[in-house]
Amino acid sequence: MKKILSAAVAAAMLMSASPAVIYAADSVPAVQIQAQTAIDPFDSAYSVIVNAATLRAIAVENSGTENLDKIVTVDVPADIDNFYDSMVWRVSPIGGDMYCAVNKNSGRSLDVPDALKDDGVQLIQYSYNGNAQQKMTFEKSGEAYTIKPSHADTYLADQDGKLVQISDKTASEAQWVLLPIEESIMRRVAETPGYALLADEQKRAFDNYFFSKMDMSRSVRNSAETLLANNDYLTLSAEAQKELLITALTYTASGQVVGDVVNETPAKYTIVKAEQVPDYDIWRGSRTTCWVYDVEMDGDVEGQVHKFQFISNEADKDAPMVTKAIEAIGVFPYALRQHVHKLYWKSGDTANSYNGGGNEIWIRLTWEPTRQQISQTLSHELGHVLEQNMLQDPDVWSLAERLDATPISSYGSSNETEDLAEFSRTYWTNLGKDTFDELEKVYPNRLKIFKGLLYRADKEYFANYAEYEKFIDELTAQARAAGSDSDNSGLDEKKLYKIVDPVTDRAFTVRDNSTDNDVPLTLEQFTWKPGQIFSIEKYGNMIKIISNNSGKPIQLDDSALSGKTLAQYGGTWAIDEKFAVYENDGLFRLMAPRYQLYAAPFNNNVGQTIEAYGWKFVEIGDSDVMTAKIRTGSNALTSGESVEQVTAVPDGSTWKISPAEEKGTVKIINTETGLSLDILDSSTDEGAALITYDYYGSANQLFVLEETVGGTKIKNVNSGLYLNVEKDGSVTQRRSGTVFTIE
Repeated sequence: MKKILSAAVAAAMLMSASPAVIYAADSVPAVQIQAQTAIDPFDSAYSVIVNAATLRAIAVENSGTENLDKIVTVDVPADIDNFYDSMVWRVSPIGGDMYCAVNKNSGRSLDVPDALKDDGVQLIQYSYNGNAQQKMTFEKSGEAYTIKPSHADTYLADQDGKLVQISDKTASEAQWVLLPIEESIMRRVAETPGYALLADEQKRAFDNYFFSKMDMSRSVRNSAETLLANNDYLTLSAEAQKELLITALTYTASGQVVGDVVNETPAKYTIVKAEQVPDYDIWRGSRTTCWVYDVEMDGDVEGQVHKFQFISNEADKDAPMVTKAIEAIGVFPYALRQHVHKLYWKSGDTANSYNGGGNEIWIRLTWEPTRQQISQTLSHELGHVLEQNMLQDPDVWSLAERLDATPISSYGSSNETEDLAEFSRTYWTNLGKDTFDELEKVYPNRLKIFKGLLYRADKEYFANYAEYEKFIDELTAQARAAGSDSDNSGLDEKKLYKIVDPVTDRAFTVRDNSTDNDVPLTLEQFTWKPGQIFSIEKYGNMIKIISNNSGKPIQLDDSALSGKTLAQYGGTWAIDEKFAVYENDGLFRLMAPRYQLYAAPFNNNVGQTIEAYGWKFVEIGDSDVMTAKIRTGSNALTSGESVEQVTAVPDGSTWKISPAEEKGTVKIINTETGLSLDILDSSTDEGAALITYDYYGSANQLFVLEETVGGTKIKNVNSGLYLNVEKDGSVTQRRSGTVFTIE
C-alpha cells in the first residue's frame, strides 16, 4: 500500500518548501510520510491534487470507472489503509505546455463535458481523445498552481465538493497543489525483467525514444504509460512485459511530423521570365492555362545559381502564392534544393496533398497555405527527391529503420519511402534547435544514412558528412547479403505442413479460415482447420509459405517494427513473402530479408521480431505442387529474363505447377528464375506472346490444365485461349493449342 497524505500533511507541505519527512498534526493520527521531492509531478508521475484552500483532493465520484462519471473533491484520509486509486492522477505532457490528467483507477482523463464554457460546469472523466477540453495548462501561482482547460478562459475549482470550472483565476478555491506519491511506470521500466529481455537495439530505442528532449517523446511516453498502466505492467510475467514494451515501441506521436523550419530567411531570387502557357500539363494529364516562371535563386556560395521553374494555374500573374512558394523552397540549402527543377502550385485541387519525386514537387490544395506551412511540407518532399536521386537501394533505409527499432510517424510507418521523407522533415524542422542532437540518440542509423545522402547531393557543401557514405555502403552490403546463407533443403515442396510453436504447441492459423487478403496469422491449437495447413514453394534458397486453403502466401506486415502481426496476402502488392530458412536441431527459423525480421510468437499471433525463433514443420500430407518439364515432342518450354518470350527447345526448363488463389486454376513458375508464365500485356488476342514475369496473381498468369487425348492442354484464364508452340519454337496463345506432356 502506498503511503498517503492526510489533509493536515497536505497543509504542512503547502507551508514547507521541500521537507524530507512530514508529520501529521495532533488532530489526526500521526502518519510519517517520506516526501517524494525527487519526483517531477509533470513527468507522468502519480499525484494527489489537493486544493490549497479546502484541502480536499480531486477524485472520481464513487470510484467510478466509466465515461461521464462525475469528478468531485474529497477529504484526504488520515489512515493510509483508506487510500484509494481514484484519488490519484497521472499528469502527462501531451505537447507544448499542455497536459492531460488521467485517473489511476479508471484510466480516463479529466474532461469538461461537451466543451462547455460556462462557470459552474462540473467536470467528468472520459477516455482520452486529445480534445481541447481535456488539455490542461498548469500555471504556477505562489506555492500552488491554477489548472486551465485549453478550450475556454476558465480554471478548475473546488466548489462545495465538486470539481467545476470558474472564470476567476485568483479565487482561493482555484489554487491547487500537486503532491507526487509515485513515479511513472515508464521511469521504472529499466529495472523490470521485461526490459531485460529486450534486444539491445530495443533497449537503446526505449531509453532514447521515450525520453529525448523532443516534444514527440513526451507524447509517445504518455501513450506508452497508458498502455502499461491499463495492463498492470508491474504485475506481469517478464515475457508479457516484453511484449507490451515492444508494442509501445510502435507508438507514434502524430500522423505526420510537425514543426517549423527554423530558417526563415530565403535565398535571394529573380524571376527572369514569366510566360502564360495554354494547355499546360500541371499534374499527370491535368491540362490548363498556367503561368510558367523561370526562376534564378542564389546558392550557398558565390557563383552558385539554382535555376528552376515555378508553374501556377493562378489567373493572377502576381498572385501571393507565387512569392510564398518560391521563398518557401529558398530557406533550404542550395546543396539540396538544386535537385528540384520544377515546383508546381495547382490551386483548387481537391486532392489536398503535396507530391514529390525525381526533380519535381507539386503543391495541390483547395486552400492557400502560409510560407512556413509550405516549407514544412517541402522538407518532407525534398526527402523523396533526395532518395530518388541519391539512394540506389531502398532496402538500405528499411534496414536502418529496423536497427533504430523506432517509428517516426504513423505516415512514415506505411513504407520505407515515406519513412525517409518523414525523417527528412524531422531533420530540417529540428536543425537549429536544441533538440537536433537528439536525432543521433533516437534515430542513429537513419541519421547516418541521411547524412550520407546529403553528402552525395553536394560533396562540397556537406563535406563534413563524407564518412557517412561508407555507412551506406556497409548497410547496402548487409542488406544484399541477407538470406544468402539460407538453406531450405530440410523442407519438401511435395508435403503439407502444420507449423507449430515448440513451446506452446500452438500452430500457424489463418484467422477464421479466411481466403481474403490482409488476414492476420494467429496461434491456435491444431484441429485440422483449413487455415492451419500449409505448403511451401522454393525460390532459390528462399521459401514462400502458402495457405493450402487460399493459395496465398504469408508475409510480413510491411513494417520494420517488431511486434507487428504477419498476414496472409497474395497478388500485386505482396512484398515480404519470401523467407530465408535456418534449421537448427529440427527447428526452422524464418527470416524476411528486407527488414531482417523473424517470425515469432507475439500476443497470441505470429508476429515479426528482431530475435530469431525456431518453429516445428510437421508433415501432415502430400501437397498438390508438381515440379515437371512441359514437353511437346522432343522439346520442352523454357524461359530467360523477365518479359522474354517463352520458347520450346530440346532441353527446356523445369516448372513448378501449383494451385493458385482461384479454385481450379494453377500458377506455373520457372524453378530457376522464379518468374511466372504470363500473357504479354494481358492480351486476349490470338497470337499474343507467352512470356515470364514476376508473379502477382492476375488472370493472365493463371491457367487451367485440361486433360485430353495424348496429354494436357493449358488454357489461360484471362483470354480463354490455349498455349501453342509455333513453327519457330515461340509460344503464343491460340483457339486450339498444343497438347503437352507434363512430366
